[in-house]
Amino acid sequence: MSKIASTYAHALFDAAGDDKVLEDIKQDFGVICSLMKEQPQFMEILTLPKLSKDDKKNLIKNVFSKDASQILVNFLMVLIDKDRISLLNEIMVAYNQLVNQHLGILEGTVYSAVDLSKEQLTRLTYTFTKKLNKKIKLNVVIDPTLLGGYKVSLGDVVYDNSIKLQLKNLKNNLLNVELK
Repeated sequence: MSKIASTYAHALFDAAGDDKVLEDIKQDFGVICSLMKEQPQFMEILTLPKLSKDDKKNLIKNVFSKDASQILVNFLMVLIDKDRISLLNEIMVAYNQLVNQHLGILEGTVYSAVDLSKEQLTRLTYTFTKKLNKKIKLNVVIDPTLLGGYKVSLGDVVYDNSIKLQLKNLKNNLLNVELK
């Protein structure tokens, strides 16, 4: 992560102030970045050198003012003014890390061969909350190559309970068996 993105993330974090606003901005930021990924032409328009900054800011206002936090909309305007809108995803990642650290949340990803039910996700979250004695927030990613089971990535640690790993271990065990 660049120092510039980190600096902007800290500025947004400081502007947000209280915990409720931090979470709201985090959620809105995620929606905006998802939109940018789904509609890459939107980001292309915001980075066009020929389009004036005022036109870009008007576009931001028209699209996001009704649904997003005013602090975040104003922050997007600053990014336009400073020609830093292209760092949006990187800033979001840095901001999310700051918020999670502040709120004591460890965010991770659960990879599953199939979509998890709300109950399964709640059970997994509870299990890791108890195990690690931290608030856990899991994002679900579907990975059909796992065949079944799940894999959870939290920080630098991966907990693998996938059928793919179990089959690999079984294969290794069978290959290491000595026949007498």
